[in-house]
Amino acid sequence: MKYKIAFIGSGNVAANLAHAFDRVGHTITQVVSQNVENAKALASKFGAYYGAELSELYKDADILFICVSDESYAEVVAQLPEKLGALVCHTSGPVGMEVLSSYSGSYGVFYPLQSLRKEEIADLIEVPIFIEYGSDKSGKILLDLADSISNKVREVSSAERQKYHLAAVFANNFTNYMYILSEEYLAEEKLDFDNLLPIIQETALRLKKDKPQNWQTGPAKRGDMKVIEKHLSMLKSENSKDVYELLSKSIAALSS
Repeated sequence: MKYKIAFIGSGNVAANLAHAFDRVGHTITQVVSQNVENAKALASKFGAYYGAELSELYKDADILFICVSDESYAEVVAQLPEKLGALVCHTSGPVGMEVLSSYSGSYGVFYPLQSLRKEEIADLIEVPIFIEYGSDKSGKILLDLADSISNKVREVSSAERQKYHLAAVFANNFTNYMYILSEEYLAEEKLDFDNLLPIIQETALRLKKDKPQNWQTGPAKRGDMKVIEKHLSMLKSENSKDVYELLSKSIAALSS
């Protein structure tokens, strides 16, 4: 079934979902955002209406996606116009579905487990979509909608989704911070970070073959204190030293 879909928010998640839904034949009807220029830019890609105020929401959408900052959901839900008639969904990892419970209509959660950027629209076909819903009717709609853009649709509770989000912070955000430290160190030494890209890619690809702990290597894994001490002496940044020591101790404890 094809749906009429509206968005509150015009950032990374809204842009990627809107493009994904449009590609498979759903209709993007409206984008409302405090940043009206961003709303206009996104809406114009689909011939949709746009606005800056929640009071401007039309009542013809089948599904309304709220794609705002985590701390803004409660405020946005409280300001939704009455008698919208739409199934309202939020798209957050750490926010529970109960934030929508004050809405008088149907509601649910539609969370893509991916780091998304509006500057580079992603193909979501292999991205896990976690859904949660308040009624069987809502569940059927969300399953149908998710199946139209992804091959990896999962029914996941708020508690489970929050745990996935926490794990993703380790796997994605913290890992990227390690890349920042690597790049900063090499830049200080006037060396090229691009030479690390093959080993970064190989490490990620290995995870498809076995559990992460079975791929752990390095001086901490081997208990090679001479190399660890040498590395620490080479680091000028106290922050990098602290991170190196903490992670080395953690890896050593895992390996003991």
